[in-house]
Amino acid sequence: MIEDLLEKINKCSIETTSDETRIQQKAQNEQYFTPISIACFMSSMFKEVRKNEINILDPGCGTGNLSVAFIAMVCDWKRKPKVINLELFEVDETLSEKLNENLSELQRLCEDNGIKLNYKTRYEDFIITGLNQMNKCNDLFDYIVLNPPYRKLNSESKHKRALMDNGIDVPNYYAAFLAISYRLLKTKGELVTILPRSFCSGTYFKSFREDLITHTKIDRIHIFKSRKDLFYDEVLQETIILSLQKKVQKLNDTILITESLKDDFTESKRTHKRFDNVIFPLDPEKIIRIIHTPDKKIVDRMHSLPCTLTELGISVSTGPIVDFREKPESLRGEYNLWSYPMIYQENFNQGIIEWPIESEKPGAIVEDDKNYKRLRPSGIYVLVKRMTTKEEKKRIVAAIFNNTQYRDQKVGFDNKINYYHLEHKGFDDLNLAKGLCLYLNSSLVDFYFRTFSGSTQVNVADLKVIKYPYKEDLIRIGRLFTELPPQDKIDKIIDHYNF
Repeated sequence: MIEDLLEKINKCSIETTSDETRIQQKAQNEQYFTPISIACFMSSMFKEVRKNEINILDPGCGTGNLSVAFIAMVCDWKRKPKVINLELFEVDETLSEKLNENLSELQRLCEDNGIKLNYKTRYEDFIITGLNQMNKCNDLFDYIVLNPPYRKLNSESKHKRALMDNGIDVPNYYAAFLAISYRLLKTKGELVTILPRSFCSGTYFKSFREDLITHTKIDRIHIFKSRKDLFYDEVLQETIILSLQKKVQKLNDTILITESLKDDFTESKRTHKRFDNVIFPLDPEKIIRIIHTPDKKIVDRMHSLPCTLTELGISVSTGPIVDFREKPESLRGEYNLWSYPMIYQENFNQGIIEWPIESEKPGAIVEDDKNYKRLRPSGIYVLVKRMTTKEEKKRIVAAIFNNTQYRDQKVGFDNKINYYHLEHKGFDDLNLAKGLCLYLNSSLVDFYFRTFSGSTQVNVADLKVIKYPYKEDLIRIGRLFTELPPQDKIDKIIDHYNF
């Protein structure tokens, strides 16, 4: 009976996902249905509670996959509750017919197991209604199961203002849904959510991370080895499952970190980490580092390095040129005496910047009265790609740009590039730039980056978090090569010097 119901709902979700109306709604709300296999896995993270009546919230229910999977599991509990009160929110009323069908089937399943299911579907704005509920009573639910919408919050929107008025500072909807939800939990209540990993690091999410660890205890984090076929729709961001409790987090609490090696969850890696090894107590950014036990030596090695960028006297910034905002006549396909190099990610090649190259993008920029402050003087710069594709082996890819032979020549750096500089000017020492480039291209740095970021995007804040060797050591390794060596040689150099 349970398997039949879950299979039926899974089929319903697949059909609904391919529906034209649903495709339009998905683009608007950036909400993705949870496959039943993942919904059941999430449900298995909840602990049984010995209560006659339990209250469940599903803040972004879609066609009800998460609620159905969880309550079907409750029907298998040794000591079943007599009453389940289920509250669901959904903004897309086009889903109402299929949602009601699924809930009616679920109600019959509960009746067969001696459970009375009361459900209330609210086609309302969860942020506004949830904030109102939170202010009236913040002790409402025993369990919350959540797959929130992913889209960004407009800083001028009514949602952003309402959240800020209630002390919730978040940059997008998934963080807003989660922050409201855990405030609605009863003491010792549980919440399981599937959401992008992007909140684990970065300045934008710092306030949210602080809020999360203030209000909840992290019990478990599950990561996926592959992003393929995770949802019915393609999701570009790396996704995790987070299991929380409404309890005070202690430094010596143990967090279970699991990683599924197969999409059906039949094989997984498991490790237990103390909370203070996941979020370091003295880390002002409160970065959530998902580290397996064998990886700790690498993390410890990175933390033992002596310098921050500030201590090195080096800065890193995002390229200031956004090509589509420039005057059309300022960007050109061909270089001449009155134009300067325009550098994109496409110019990266084995540790150096090749220019000019054949490309669909304009390779030259002309200085004008609007962009002259965004151009940089001739010099030696270390560049890092801001965006890498899922197929690329490394997340951090660095290269050297050097046009010192043309002293009067300026350069434009595209917004999808980060550049290391000395007060917006180039490096004085080529060997320092080469050493920094080699260090950034090491597997050591790349691996460390992956412990705190699941994104394919490398932001300036990420590069500032990384620790660096002494300047003298960077210069020393920079003298060892003219062209960037192969990856295995890079790693041998880094291992040999052991900083």
